[in-house]
Amino acid sequence: MKKPEQQWETGRFVALRLAEVPAGSAGEPAVQGFELRPRAGGGSLRACFSLTRQVVDVGAVDDDLIFAAKAWLAARGGRVLDLRDAAGRTIAGGAFGVGELSDPPPGPAFRVVTLCPSNAEIVGALGAFDRVVACEDSSDWPPEVEQRERLGPDLGPDLDRVAAIAPALAISSLSVPGMERVVTGLRVRGVPQRVLAPRSLADVMAELRQVGDDLGLAGAAARVCEEMAGERGALLAVRPIRRRRVYLEWWPRPMFSPGAACYSNELIALAGGINVFGERPGASVEVTPEELLRADPELCFVSWCGVAEAKLDPDNLISRPGLEALAAARAGRVYRLDERFSGRPGPRMLTAARVMARAIAGLA
Repeated sequence: MKKPEQQWETGRFVALRLAEVPAGSAGEPAVQGFELRPRAGGGSLRACFSLTRQVVDVGAVDDDLIFAAKAWLAARGGRVLDLRDAAGRTIAGGAFGVGELSDPPPGPAFRVVTLCPSNAEIVGALGAFDRVVACEDSSDWPPEVEQRERLGPDLGPDLDRVAAIAPALAISSLSVPGMERVVTGLRVRGVPQRVLAPRSLADVMAELRQVGDDLGLAGAAARVCEEMAGERGALLAVRPIRRRRVYLEWWPRPMFSPGAACYSNELIALAGGINVFGERPGASVEVTPEELLRADPELCFVSWCGVAEAKLDPDNLISRPGLEALAAARAGRVYRLDERFSGRPGPRMLTAARVMARAIAGLA
């Protein structure tokens, strides 16, 4: 299936990506420009988004545009809207919650579509996967996913097919940049959705309870959350006093790592580590070899998005040009970390903390 051209959409516009304006200095968010192409024809307008400010031609502003700006921010860890016109006048602003982007039906949903692997896992953990009629291609747990209709990749599922299925509820996500395309597209098509975008373990459990409420399974959700809290407590009980500096790599070229607004910081902390890029703004941040050398992690984990654990290659980082002086790489302290656990904010995520804890304990 061809990847959708638009980056996000509203009832009146499709947003096409323009050139990104690089960050002004290390740690500052880049600025992304968009051409807003009218669905009904006519001249295009412009929008320009960053984590700190969103600027848009005033003629494009409506409730759908404000929704899209919030979705774009939430997918990058942002929770404060500062939407302005080209003259700098405030159009809409303030802190917002991801719950504002959801519009679930009032009663228990019995016909469900999941649009992110972690969301399929949440429904499975609640014992309700029999209600799922379709899911995106990456989902691999619970095993019943093999009998479900597939809708395409998580960043570009067939939203027209979702609308044709007419689920009582689509469980969507803003856990990684790009998923705003899905969330805005579902809104345009009138598909009721529960949007998940956790930044911490507490967020994951709170959203799991929300899904439990949506499915009429509050008791099951409470039990799953209790199990997760128990796993967290067990990790805290054995966490070493000395914290180790950790680099977690989402992607090798360009290099991406979790930033300040990512749940992975808590997984690393529970394992006894400190994310060396944990103070950088955003949920997922691009870093350079030079920045990694300056950060000087004591150990590294490769956990590339969508790559099976067996195909993860620690030697890729160890031998990467520009990282010859990285002490952790020279010492061979680069480990595989299955992205099915580290990259999916759901009921199995604490497995990633246990894997990292074993590696960190080996340095003691």
